[in-house]
Amino acid sequence: MAIAFDTRELQEESQQDELWLISYADMLTLLIGFFVLIIASVPLTRARFERIAAALTGARQAPLEDLRDKVDALVARTPELKDKVKTRDDAEGLGIEFRDALLFDSGSANLRDQAQPAIAEIARLLGELPGRPVIIEGHTDEVPINTASFHSNWELSSQRAINVLQALHTSGVARERMSARAYADTRPLPSAAEKDVEQRRASNRRVVIRVE
Repeated sequence: MAIAFDTRELQEESQQDELWLISYADMLTLLIGFFVLIIASVPLTRARFERIAAALTGARQAPLEDLRDKVDALVARTPELKDKVKTRDDAEGLGIEFRDALLFDSGSANLRDQAQPAIAEIARLLGELPGRPVIIEGHTDEVPINTASFHSNWELSSQRAINVLQALHTSGVARERMSARAYADTRPLPSAAEKDVEQRRASNRRVVIRVE
């Protein structure tokens, strides 16, 4: 005796079982599109891309994170650098921030002798990432300056950035990797706003070696 099967019912059940795959695929497509829009709306620097890639792939930390750890270790084992050198991650890369008191006398752009070993050590670490652009930023506080050498904070911050650039070059960093920027008092640190006047000014007087 032959047994008859209704193949149409089997096909309909199979199609119904697979309908959830269509909804699931649609949801994944929407999520991918959403993340693409988010990434596209934010400038994707090399540093940001490396951080995203490391997080998504589970790979070892990005090169700039490795550099940050080495600079932090240098500061930790060097008492003269404690509270005078800090590292900051941002969208542009890694900032190695030097308080001006470590590098310069008040109102001067000449590097102090005590600053040379720290600059040389940072240059050595930068040599481990030879392909990365390095920007040296000069910053001051808001107190005006008008001396025989500097008629404004723009001139002071510019010359300080240039002198640090030259010191890095002397210590082995290729000239074509570097550029200097002067900001005077136009970019105060947000974290310094809650401090008293003298502490705020001391925090804002700085030179930043930024690695992109």
